[in-house]
Amino acid sequence: MTRSLQSVAVNLEPAQFLAGWRDEAESLFLPVLSEARVGDEAAVRIGILGQTIRATVFGRVSLVRRVGRPSLPPGVELALDRGSVPAARFLAMAARGEPVTFRERAPRYVHERTLPVTSGARTVQAGTINVSEGGCSLAWPGELPQGGEVVTLKLSNGLFAPTIRAVVCWNTLGGPAEKGVGLRIVVEGRGGRAWRDFVESVARSGARAA
Repeated sequence: MTRSLQSVAVNLEPAQFLAGWRDEAESLFLPVLSEARVGDEAAVRIGILGQTIRATVFGRVSLVRRVGRPSLPPGVELALDRGSVPAARFLAMAARGEPVTFRERAPRYVHERTLPVTSGARTVQAGTINVSEGGCSLAWPGELPQGGEVVTLKLSNGLFAPTIRAVVCWNTLGGPAEKGVGLRIVVEGRGGRAWRDFVESVARSGARAA
């Protein structure tokens, strides 16, 4: 059974983030009200107040506290995906006021391919501009999806093609990427494996790195 994927953006005080971050357990408690249930997957765009740094982390809801008290506020706890732990540590450094630098991103390969992408009840044929292990940028026809929205895409129109879930990280209406959308791929399950295989095949083809 496919679990629900929750997507939310939150801004936390440095002390709030540090109080909820458990490095050894690779878990993060977020003092926010949510309709999420234990077992749901979540994509959370986190900002630290007073900092310009933002990061998106992925995980599975391991605890939901709908009623709390000052020492135990309501909120949700995430068991983070392994790939999101470095981002959480990066945010923790920023919250402690330590100097931070952005780590080098994974290679992005210039690749043009039309993919069916479903946003809400609408499916569009969007063209890739570049792809990477963690996501892609697309030329998007029609009304743009909003940041934080969960969309699904397929690498083919076949009946049994795996569904790949992604979260909208940005969109733009002008400039060189006019009507563009940036997606962060949820790199788990059959869909995540299919995406990684796809990007590896693009890399092997000799595509130019952006």
